[in-house]
Amino acid sequence: MSNICILTKKKKISKNKVSHSNKKNKIFNKSNFQKFSLWICDFFLKIRISSKSIKILKKCIF
Repeated sequence: MSNICILTKKKKISKNKVSHSNKKNKIFNKSNFQKFSLWICDFFLKIRISSKSIKILKKCIF
């Protein structure tokens, strides 16, 4: 599975971790992904979306 949210298009962010001697090491921050199931046409669809997307869905549905 990919690490890109379907709804918000969030993905991992690359940045530099800078040491005291100013060496730069590339690190990645991942988004907060959760497993979420939706009821669509008589079956459940399990998807991985960001927690921000879950909040948006719950606000729209309920």
